[in-house]
Formats: sequence, structure tokens, C-alpha cells
Amino acid sequence: MAGFIARHRLNRVYSLEDFEKLSKSCLPRAVYEYVRNGAGTEFSLHYNEAAFHALLWQPYRLRQVDQIRTGITIFGETYSAPFGLAPTGGAAMVRYDADRLEARAAHHHDTPYILSANSLTPLEDVFAINPRTWFAPYFPDDYDVIDGMIARLERVNCRVMVVTVDVPVAAKRIAEQRAGYAMPIRPNLPAACGALAHPGWLFDTLLRNIVAERKPRIENIRAQGGPGIFSKEIKAVGGSPRFDWAHVRHIRDRWKHTLILKGLLRADDTEKARDIGVDAVVLSNHGARQIDTTISPMEALMETRARLPDYPLIIDGGFRSGNDVLKAMALGANLVLMGRPFLQACAVAGESGVAKAITLVKEDIARCMAILGVTQFDQLKEVLIEN
Repeated sequence: MAGFIARHRLNRVYSLEDFEKLSKSCLPRAVYEYVRNGAGTEFSLHYNEAAFHALLWQPYRLRQVDQIRTGITIFGETYSAPFGLAPTGGAAMVRYDADRLEARAAHHHDTPYILSANSLTPLEDVFAINPRTWFAPYFPDDYDVIDGMIARLERVNCRVMVVTVDVPVAAKRIAEQRAGYAMPIRPNLPAACGALAHPGWLFDTLLRNIVAERKPRIENIRAQGGPGIFSKEIKAVGGSPRFDWAHVRHIRDRWKHTLILKGLLRADDTEKARDIGVDAVVLSNHGARQIDTTISPMEALMETRARLPDYPLIIDGGFRSGNDVLKAMALGANLVLMGRPFLQACAVAGESGVAKAITLVKEDIARCMAILGVTQFDQLKEVLIEN
């Protein structure tokens, strides 16, 4: 029955936006808003997406486009397309086993996948499913804790660490608070009403997490695991207001593999990261989830690429199609990350939903390139103009 429902839902999906609409009917309002909402008035949430409207295509015509090249090589690994799944904390609250489902779909479809430290699934399980998984930790200012987590990642043969640096303190996201979403989980009327109105989610996601894990906890925030989702200690999960460049240097000295910083928006910060020996950065405003009225990552990409013409730049924030991905590639991005759309796809149809979302973006990339009259990414800048 569950498989039939998933197939029926997928038959109604033609774009990533469709997954967001369908996820609203699958999830309690509190969980839906947790995935969808942004900080403050959500100006930046909409501004991220509006940034793509300021860039228009001027296509070539009458060119042979039967040999489109969509693959990329980054950090010594080859992938089938220039986008990947961004780290999304709390994925298992959207669908039971979401971390495993996303990791498996990404592995099968040759797509980069990043596991968030704020996940309920032990990272060891995820790396067994997808050995090419990247990991995104939140580090405190305690050097011993940092070293312990590095040792844990070494044991699973992790090769790419994506340190999230834009969460020194917790954000204020009003829409999810109004809907009753909170960590640690506490009974409240809005959340309870939403859960009762979605018995499928209540039994298939929340209760399965509780029954299967007994005491579900944030498994990957520390070397020995983290606090339970009902524990007051969960409020301490995240970054630290004392985590700074000295800690990045410490990590660089001890981590012998690819090191990426996620959450930068300034070219001078990126230059500092490069000078320390960081291998790449993710230009990101955390999906507009941390603070409102920031610049868009696309604006940061233009400024940063101009100052660092050869440094690897990854980007996320507001991407909803292959067309969007290509605009970032035209501006010099090496890889694009998307979080919400794949989480919403997982909510709608599990692994099949994630696989369809990946396929939609891949097909859109190839189709758009053909219509634009280009066959490889370095030709895209010739057909992009500012509005």
C-alpha cells in the first residue's frame, strides 16, 4: 500500500516545487515549517530565489548539441552532474530513516551527499551505505572534542569534512515556533494537533523513531554521540560563539583530507580560509535560516570568484532547478548543493522520491544546455547576461 501511495504521488511531480506542495499534505505543520521556513521575516528566504531572476540567458542557435557533458570531477571524485545533497539536520523527523534513504539514493545516482551532524542515524551506518559520503560537523570550541570527532571520521574513512561555521548561536525562526516545532521535543497544542491530523507521519515516522531507537538522539554531534531528542542538553547542539579561525587552523593541522568551510558570504573570509589551507568553501546563508536580510549566495559567488579566480567554490541557497544550477556554474561555481527539495522529496516518497528529484535536476541540466546551445559548463558564461 505504501508503495502504491508513493507511486501515485510521484506521478504528480514534474518539478522540485511539486515536492514542496505535496510535502505539506504529508507532514504535520510543525515539521513542514521546520523544513520550509527561514529566519526573521523570511526576506532572505525569498531573496535567495529572486537572485536567479536577475540573470537571464541569451542562447546560441543552430549548434550541434548531441554530445552534452554534465559530469564533474571534484576532490578526486567524478560525479554525473554538478549538484549534490546539502546537509539537512533533523531529516529523520521528516521521514523515518531519511538519512539512510538519501544516502542510498545519492550513491545509486552518482551524486554527492553530505550527512549533517544533527542526524539521528549513526554516521557509521550511513558510510556503510554510501562510502563517498561527506560529513558536516558542528564543532564546539573544545579542542579535545574536535580531535575526538576527527578520530571518529578517520575510522569510517571519511574523505571530505564540511565544517559548518555560520551557527555560533541558535537562530530565531518564527514560523516553526508558531507551528509548535521545538527541540528538545515537548508536548504542545499546535504540534500535537498537527501530529494527530497526520496519523501516517505519527506512526510511520515519530513512533518508529522512538520504538526503533528507544531513546533517539543526535548521534553524530560528538565522538561518543549526543543528547536525546527529549533532553534539555539538545539546546547545546550546534556551533559555539567561541569557535574561530584558530580552531580552523587546528582542524587543518589534524585533518589530512579535504577540508571545506560552509557558511561564508565574504570574499575576504574566503581568502583567509584559502590562506590557512582550507580546500574549498560553501558560499551559503544556511538557506536563509540563520539571520534575515543577508546578501544571496549568488551575489557572494560573483564577488568571490572575481577575487579568487581559481579557488574551488561550492554554493547553496534557493536552488530549485537545473536551470538555477547552470546559472551558478556560469558564474564560476564548482558545485551546487540543495537541501530542502530533497528532504521534501524524501517526505513525499522516500528513496523513490529522492531518486526522482535527482533525475529531474539532471534532466533539466541536460535539456537547458541543449536549448542554450552549449555542450560543456565553461561555455555557459557566454550566454548569461545580467537583467
